[in-house]
Amino acid sequence: MKRTGRVALYRQLADRLRAAILDGERRLPTERELASGFTVARITVRAALDLLAADDLISRRPRHGTVVKAFDRAGETSLHA
Repeated sequence: MKRTGRVALYRQLADRLRAAILDGERRLPTERELASGFTVARITVRAALDLLAADDLISRRPRHGTVVKAFDRAGETSLHA
């Protein structure tokens, strides 16, 4: 990820996570694990996850974690349109 690019880090992270989502009902790593893995702050991870939740790609529940929502493969192309 580019820290000096025009695209905010949280948007870059959201795009990477979105691209990694292939099918539903999978638990994502914790915010702390994502922050460590991508070498970003947890606030950046939270903002990225907020974007994915707003796009209805993930479900976030306190103390239960973040899970990828199930979606049909036919609608997959609309995610990147």
